[in-house]
Amino acid sequence: MSPTKLQLTDERREIIGAATAEWLKAGLSTEPADFDAAEAAIEKLYAHIGKKKPYFVRLSSPMGSELYANLLCKTWPKVFNGGQLGDQLGGQLGDQLWDQLRGQLRGQLRGQLGDQLGDQLWDQLWDQLRGQLGDQLGVQLGDQLWDQLRGQLGDQLWDQLWDQLRDQLRDQLWDQLRDQNLSYMGTWFWGSMDAYWWGYYDGGRRVGAIYPPAANEALDAHCTVVRSVGWWYPFNDFCIITDRPEIISRDDQNRLHSEVGPAVSYRDGYALYSSHGVRVPDWVINAPAQITVEKIDAEANSEVRRVMVERYRLGDETSGAGAYIRDAGGVRLDYDESCGTLWRREVPDDEPIVMIEVINSTQEPDGSWKRYWLRVPPNMQTAREAVAWTFGLAADQYRPMVET
Repeated sequence: MSPTKLQLTDERREIIGAATAEWLKAGLSTEPADFDAAEAAIEKLYAHIGKKKPYFVRLSSPMGSELYANLLCKTWPKVFNGGQLGDQLGGQLGDQLWDQLRGQLRGQLRGQLGDQLGDQLWDQLWDQLRGQLGDQLGVQLGDQLWDQLRGQLGDQLWDQLWDQLRDQLRDQLWDQLRDQNLSYMGTWFWGSMDAYWWGYYDGGRRVGAIYPPAANEALDAHCTVVRSVGWWYPFNDFCIITDRPEIISRDDQNRLHSEVGPAVSYRDGYALYSSHGVRVPDWVINAPAQITVEKIDAEANSEVRRVMVERYRLGDETSGAGAYIRDAGGVRLDYDESCGTLWRREVPDDEPIVMIEVINSTQEPDGSWKRYWLRVPPNMQTAREAVAWTFGLAADQYRPMVET
């Protein structure tokens, strides 16, 4: 006879909501890392798979970790194999660090770094723990409770922490390291950005699921790491742990976004720039005056190009797509005295930009007439059709009483 499954109640619904808010706050935290708490928790995870306490390296950002790993892989082996500074550097490092890193620094360093301890933590701990917890949840939770838990603590946190924050940082690191002919080491464990995963299982026990003692202790350790630090890189004898971001800025749809600086920034200066979820070069945000028609047309990424168009001539009376069409030699498709002028500009490898230029019927105090540029679908053929579209009407339905 199967056990009675836990059901979704108003009380459990509130518990899940509170847990979601708590774990999202942890995943988006910009407080300085609590390295001491993370180290104690990671030491327990090492012990769980029969490993001794590692030597911990504290760094400020994932980029710092990647550069550190590349230094170990590429620079130090050459120094030691050359036999020039080995004795001196060994004395400077100190006995503990020397003993723990000596194996990696001589001979087969790259191979040992490539085989991170994450393999063992993944196979012996992550998969085992995930399987145990998943089985327990499957046995104990009814369908409605399962769906509620997964939807809030799983999917919502996944979308905001994994798809946006983690993926954009990872992709930027990959691109920047590749451009410098460096290796992307990567990691299995994303610290605060793993909140969606461990928060999900923590939420399960909050609503009544009971886990085996060993799995529960390991879950506690992972939860502590998530609440304490950013990305961490476990190796056989040492472990790199990083700080959390200093800035995380998002728009009202929870996409990484900032119009005045980095969307994500670390305390060592490493940063990511993003406009409504689109990763862009720093100068597109910090120095929009550098955006030119030529740079826009030369940009291969259509999403980045659209951001550049939006920020083109920012601060001018006419900016964005309207200014781009004007300066890039857009073609006038149609003119209607009561509706305005319809413009079109072909864009490389993207849909054309089509805009209706209208003139305000009310004269400005200085005697000028303000112009507005409104983007419309690329299939618009006449100015009347375009203006009508902005009101949700067909062309034959639009009958303006007053010029605008």
